[in-house]
Amino acid sequence: MLRRAPCLLLPALIWAGLPGVVLAQADAPPPLEEDLIAAQFSDDEALPDGLSRAPDPVPVDVPDETPFAVVVLDFDIAYANSAWGRHTQDDLQAEAREIEAENTRLEAQLTAEEQALTAERATLSAAEFRRKAEAFDDRAQTIRRERAQVLRDLSARAQADRNAFIEAALPVVATIMQDRRAAIVLDRSQIILTAAAVDITDELVARLDEQVGEGSGLPELEDTVQPTDDNHDGDAAAEAAEQDRASGE
Repeated sequence: MLRRAPCLLLPALIWAGLPGVVLAQADAPPPLEEDLIAAQFSDDEALPDGLSRAPDPVPVDVPDETPFAVVVLDFDIAYANSAWGRHTQDDLQAEAREIEAENTRLEAQLTAEEQALTAERATLSAAEFRRKAEAFDDRAQTIRRERAQVLRDLSARAQADRNAFIEAALPVVATIMQDRRAAIVLDRSQIILTAAAVDITDELVARLDEQVGEGSGLPELEDTVQPTDDNHDGDAAAEAAEQDRASGE
C-alpha cells in the first residue's frame, strides 16, 4: 500500500533535482548528553575523559535516476494530441458540417413556406389564415427543438468518447506510475510550477497511440430523441381539432 509522502511537492522536487546535497534526517533523535557537553568545548580544547567529538557529516550523492514520488498529467492535452482524440475531432467536425447543412436546408424551407403563407393571406378568411399560421408556427417550433436535440446529442457523444478515452488511459497511467515508482498523479492544470521531468503527458500519449490507437470512434446514444410517426399523428389530430373549431366559429 502506498503511503502519502510526509513532505510537500516543492521540497520533493528540489530534493530530486539537486544531486550532491546533504540529506538531513527530520526525525533524528535528540542529542546525547555527551554531545551537549562536547559542544561546549572548542576544537582546540581537550575534552573530559570518556568523551569524544562527533564525526563530521558525510555528503550523500543523490543518484540521477532517483524515482519521483509525484507525477503530473494533463488529460486535456493528452486527449487532444493522441491519435484517439485527433480521430474523434475529425468525426465531430464532419458531423457538425452535416448538421449545419441540414439546418440551412430546413431554414430555407421554412422561410419559403412562410413567404407562401403570407402571399396566400389575401385569399383566406381570418380564421383560416390564423389556423394555417398557428400550424406553421407549431411545425417550426418542433423543427427547432429537434435540431437543438441533435446538437445536444452530438455534444453528449463527444463527452462519452472523452470518458472512454480516460477509462482506456487509466491502466496505462498506472503502469507509468509503477515504472516511476510514483505514489500520486496530480492534475497539471492545478499546479503552479513543476519540473518537466515529472510530467508524464507526452509519455502517456506515446503509449496510448501504440496500445489503443484511434479508439472505436464516436459512440452512439441509445436515448437520442428522434421524431416518430406518433408525434406526427398527434400533430395531425390537433390540426383537425383546430379545423373543427374554426368551422364552428
